[in-house]
Amino acid sequence: MRYAFLLILAITAASYAEDPFSCVDPNVADAFLGDSYRGRGEYSTSIPDGFAALNVPSELSLVGSQAVNSMATVVYRTSIDAEPALSAAVDAMAKFGWAENAERPRRVSRGFQASTGTRPMSTVLCHDKETSALSIVANEKSGQTFVSYSHHSASQSCGGAPAAPLHHDPSEMMRLVPTLKLPEGAKASNTGMGGNGHEVGSRVDISGAVSRSELQNFFEDQIRNQSWEFQTGWSSHLSSGSVWTLHSAEDGILIGTLHLFDSGAGPTRVRFSVNPADPSKGKDVGSWSGSSS
Repeated sequence: MRYAFLLILAITAASYAEDPFSCVDPNVADAFLGDSYRGRGEYSTSIPDGFAALNVPSELSLVGSQAVNSMATVVYRTSIDAEPALSAAVDAMAKFGWAENAERPRRVSRGFQASTGTRPMSTVLCHDKETSALSIVANEKSGQTFVSYSHHSASQSCGGAPAAPLHHDPSEMMRLVPTLKLPEGAKASNTGMGGNGHEVGSRVDISGAVSRSELQNFFEDQIRNQSWEFQTGWSSHLSSGSVWTLHSAEDGILIGTLHLFDSGAGPTRVRFSVNPADPSKGKDVGSWSGSSS
């Protein structure tokens, strides 16, 4: 009986070594790999054969890989924030001849971010001697950043049709909004982003043991650190806020407005909006919106 038990244990251990995530619940795998998870597949703690040669920053450590049908994704983790992690990953791959497609701007997460993480940000790399493109996605989750690399067809991402006009893809206007993380312990609801005419904005309702003045100072420090210049501020019984400017070579002078509203009967509603100082230089983003609870 003891021999049979040891044999079963040895077989189980060998199977686990080949596929360490095979018995993990899909929800756990989703949390482990973040937004790179695409359903059931084969997992490994190594890089799949035939995957592009990767040059990764020293701050990244390999988590493993996932293969679903013909799609393979390699995931790393790091303690640095998603945006600098993505930039470091791109710079490292540039040494292997990979470069971002200039006609398809990097999608960087902007606007208000929940304290538990940020929305994923991504970019597509192209190579003169490769027939496939390489996507890199950075996503903060559970106190760390996951950086994933995956292959896909280069026909539409590298050397293909130029990117759609800005008003056809209004989410690109969000690159003008600063990334604003919420303070630790704050509870967010009604988060969203949207645009109308030449304006884009991000909103969030915040509840928790944090005052309106504390929230304002917390967000203003982040806005200032992202090259916006303070112009003026105001405060009243129900609302407070500040006005900022940003000099952009492409869009001219931009005006940013931080507005906090607190009726005392519910959460504090916070919004940051961006408008061109000269409307004739602004880009019509039409009317669009997106939200989450």
